[in-house]
Amino acid sequence: MKKLLVIFLLNTLIVFACGKQDFYRATADHDKLQIIRAHDYYTTGMFYQIRGQHESALIEFYQALLYDSTSSEIYNRIAENHMALGRYESALRYLQKSQIYNPEEVETFRLIADCYYRLNNEDQSIEYLNKVLQIDPLDQNARSLLLLLYRKTNDQLGLARQYEQLIELYGEDQEWIQRAAEIYIKEGKLDNALILYKSSVVADSTNAGLWFSLGTIYEMMKKKDDAVLSYLKALHYAPEKSPAAEGLFRIYRENGDWDKIIEVFKPFHAAYDSISFYNIYIAEAYLFSKRLNEAKELLTPLLNTENIPWRTYELLGRIELEQDHYPEASQYFQNIIELDTKNRVGWLYQGIVLAETDSANVLEQHYRRALEYLPNDPLLLSFHGISLSRIGRQEEALVPLEKALKIDPYNLNALISYGLALNQLDRNREALIPLNKGLTIDSTNITILSTLGMIYDDLKMYNTCDSLYEIALKIHPDSDLLLNNYAYSLAERSERLEFALEMAEKAIQSQPKNGAYLDTIGWIHYKLGNYDLAFKYVKQSLDNRENSPVVVEHLGDILLKLGDKEQAINYWKRAIELNGNKEKLRQKIENN
Repeated sequence: MKKLLVIFLLNTLIVFACGKQDFYRATADHDKLQIIRAHDYYTTGMFYQIRGQHESALIEFYQALLYDSTSSEIYNRIAENHMALGRYESALRYLQKSQIYNPEEVETFRLIADCYYRLNNEDQSIEYLNKVLQIDPLDQNARSLLLLLYRKTNDQLGLARQYEQLIELYGEDQEWIQRAAEIYIKEGKLDNALILYKSSVVADSTNAGLWFSLGTIYEMMKKKDDAVLSYLKALHYAPEKSPAAEGLFRIYRENGDWDKIIEVFKPFHAAYDSISFYNIYIAEAYLFSKRLNEAKELLTPLLNTENIPWRTYELLGRIELEQDHYPEASQYFQNIIELDTKNRVGWLYQGIVLAETDSANVLEQHYRRALEYLPNDPLLLSFHGISLSRIGRQEEALVPLEKALKIDPYNLNALISYGLALNQLDRNREALIPLNKGLTIDSTNITILSTLGMIYDDLKMYNTCDSLYEIALKIHPDSDLLLNNYAYSLAERSERLEFALEMAEKAIQSQPKNGAYLDTIGWIHYKLGNYDLAFKYVKQSLDNRENSPVVVEHLGDILLKLGDKEQAINYWKRAIELNGNKEKLRQKIENN
């Protein structure tokens, strides 16, 4: 035992003499005797520290300080023993003194970082760990703790920088590259991710995964040409299982470049004809190119495969829909629903079929059932609201429409339908809010423009109404709907009647049998005193809109001017039966 102790003390002396020159500074304040005494206390303190007798070790190190108060080594040992006793704040005080005498001592930085970590001061610990790695980048313990702290504090960019440093130290590593790039993408620093992947493909130019990742970054940066080149490289190296095919298809599809889809994917389809996604990509290109038979030829064999891709049903259904083969289309879309009741595509396309072939009530029931499986789908919610509105259930329509707008505040379908439903409920001021918001999303939408015009007219906001129509007609100068509605608004006010007549004539040329347009032009002639022409047009309108109380009332007014009071009163009475403005109509009857 004595022999082991002697060996330990000799080793300590050697390390102390060779590695720690603090004790051998020749200064005016410390003579050799003091240095030797400091050394003796230091050695004894190390003996106690190794045996875990930390209080005894501290006594010895404090004695060593009396003979050498400028040694960072002694301060660090005192700090270590305080740390072993859980006294981290005391340890920090001695470590700060250690820094005064040796500001760049890496061991001091390690101990400070550890103290702050134990005190749950992550930011300070991170700061000193970074100082350690600046001096000793190969310190694995510091690196591991730093990575842990970056994860704990959710400092994603800090993590990414560490991965990059690891790549610089140890070379290309796919896991580190991927982790750093994913962080940079998530944080919106696409340039950093791009640099990583570009350097990676230089190092490993046949790696399909790296080319795909590079293409993804380019696509996110809207550099579609570069993305296409990267995806083509990925597809070249892994044609059988490359997700790059989907990226290429997506870009070509967005550009409507159907010929390019056929050109690029057809060779792969020929070589790997068992891969269904190539069939589907080319088939959709054929569909949009109106080459329906060729699309069908590609898709039909997939119906005999074990796991039929749902897009096969979708495309075959769309082909049948294009040819007005509604029963066949409906069956394909029903197949999608049966395959997965939460696949919104099946429900949406089946809704299109029902809108063309069945009653509005059936369509409403269809969307109601779809929402049992997809209760928070904003598009299905908005279509359900629209279907309810169309069958006159405006109050009910507001419920799904409001829910759709909570989920997607910029859902144009929901905004328009919500505004129209409020308008039908005579809640016009409320209707202005969603419709105006819809207008900010799509300033050219004729439905919104025409509805807003009618609402402004109902609210007697005539200046706003006229401005809206004039702006709208600059965007859509040939819109018969806008021309008719503006003309009718002016006629009701008896303003600018000649201009109103020009617009009404232009509208009627577009739709000569439209009952609403016929009533408008007839009513303008009435206001101009052309009663025979007024009768002609409004009578034609009534043939198309026999249940319109407004048209019936107009015909009564015209007949009064033509001298047929009895018939005029009959028409006014009929207008009352059709729920026209009863008070106004009764006054007309009483006054005549």
